[in-house]
This record gives sequence, C-alpha cells and structure tokens, in this order.
Amino acid sequence: MAYSIPRDVVSLLETACNQDREKAEIFAKAIENSIQAFKNQVGAAITDKKEPLKAELYNELRTELTTKEFARAEINGVRAEISEVRAEISNVRAEINLLRGELKQTTLLLKVLIGIAVFGLTLFNPAFVKLVELIMK
Repeated sequence: MAYSIPRDVVSLLETACNQDREKAEIFAKAIENSIQAFKNQVGAAITDKKEPLKAELYNELRTELTTKEFARAEINGVRAEISEVRAEISNVRAEINLLRGELKQTTLLLKVLIGIAVFGLTLFNPAFVKLVELIMK
C-alpha cells in the first residue's frame, strides 16, 4: 500500500520551494518513496524475526506446559494413592469393628462382675444376715 503525503504538507513544501510546484511534488514523491522503503524494510525485518521468535517461544512453552503422557502419569499416581488410602480406611474400619466387639464383651463381663459384687455385698451385709435370720426363725 503506497503512502501519500497529505495535501497541506505538499502546500508547505511549495512554500518552502518558493512556490515551485514541480520541485515540491518531486520532493514530496521522494519523501513518499522513502517512507514506503522504510515500511518495506520494517516489514522484511519483522518477517525475518517472526519465525525464529516463534520457534523459540514454542520451545520455551513446550518445556513449561505439561504433556498428555505426563498428565496421565500424574493422574494414575493420584488414583493409586487414592486406592491406597481407601484400603487403609477399610483396614481402620475393620479394626474399629473388632474393637467394638471386644468392647461389648468387656461391657458384658463388667456387668456380670458388678452383679456378683452386689450379690456378695448384699449376702455378707450384717443387716441382710439379720433379716435372713429373722425370716428363717
């Protein structure tokens, strides 16, 4: 796309060239061609640097981003840890159930011992012995 100098700049050039329109237009054309040459050089420089920058950015991002295989390996590792935790939870639940059974047995034994103690204390209580003697007479 060609660049054209605004009309007011061309009129300023005419004034600078002592109202010589041809010289002003030649000077304006030279400025336009210079601007166009700068644009082309800048465009070429951008194009030249585009591919190396793109490759460098790709390489940097590739090392930073995770790959499918790495993500899958991490997910499988987490799944293995979850299954280990579930197995540990099952073991703990089994131990809790075992302890509940032992606690029930201990509670029953304690009730029997308390019954025997109450019976023994009642049987050997002097007031109870007198009551039994009175009833037996």
